[in-house]
Order: sequence, then structure tokens, then C-alpha cells
Amino acid sequence: MPAKKDNAPKKPNAAKIVEDKTFGMKNKKGSTAKKTIAHIQSQAASAKTPEQKRKEAEKAQREKEKAASEAAKRETADLFKPVQVQKVPFGVDPKTVVCIFYKQGNCEKGKRCKFSHDLAVERRGEKKNLYQDTREGGEEEERKKDDMADWDEDKLRQVVLSKHGNPKTTTEK
Repeated sequence: MPAKKDNAPKKPNAAKIVEDKTFGMKNKKGSTAKKTIAHIQSQAASAKTPEQKRKEAEKAQREKEKAASEAAKRETADLFKPVQVQKVPFGVDPKTVVCIFYKQGNCEKGKRCKFSHDLAVERRGEKKNLYQDTREGGEEEERKKDDMADWDEDKLRQVVLSKHGNPKTTTEK
């Protein structure tokens, strides 16, 4: 015949129960009560099993190593990275030029960058120069060759009328 099962309630694991040893003391006034509460809470926080302490120490060690390796990577990148400066020709708005560092994915200035971080800016057309004649050169050459000495009387009258207005249509008497 098998042994009877023990029907007595089992005590829960000590690790699962967190006993509040400061119960009833939290509402006390005075600095000595507050100091006692702080002392008891610090003891409860440090009362861990050796396995928990070992795991926390390993985790802290891994975080330190990770931070140190990242710092070393950043330092080597800063040391071996050539200093580059993006230049813009005189008279060109820097916001119409895409930041070369942003294109590479490492612009450190962010919103303070004077260059554009909009990749669509690169695809825009070039601005038109208002001060340059974009017409074909043949017409301009013709104008330079056309001199007053070669004009006949009809052409001369036509130019004078276009400059001074038609005297027959003026209202002055």
C-alpha cells in the first residue's frame, strides 16, 4: 500500500515571500523612525541569495564591457575619421544642398545643420539665373552686327517711333 499523501499545507518558498518589516512604521513621524525604515529597507534589498548576487554581478560586468567596447569604437572612429568640411560656392543657399554627412548617415548636428536633410532637394532642378540672358546666341550676335550706319530711312523712323512714341498719337499741343 502506497504512503498517504501529506495533506498538511506546505510552507511557500522563502524567496517568493517578501515580508514588509516596516509595516506600521511608515506613518511614524521623526527622523529616527525614518532612519530605521531606510535601514530595514536597505537590508531587505541586499538580502539576496548568492545565485542572485552572482547573476547581478555578471550582468553588471557585461554592461561595463559593452560600454567600454562602444567607447573604444567611438574613439577609434573619431581618431581615424578625416575631418571633412562641406563647402558651398558663394551666393548659393546651403539649404539647397544636401548634407553629405546626412547622406552617409552620420550627421551629428541634426537640426542645427545649415545644410538640407531632405533628399528630395537633390532631385530639384537648378535655379534659374535672373541676371543671365538664356536666349540663343544667334539673335544677340545679329543685334551687335546691326548698326545705325547700315539702317535705311524706314528702319530709322521705326526705331525713333519705338523709342519716343508716335508723335501723331500724343495728347500734347
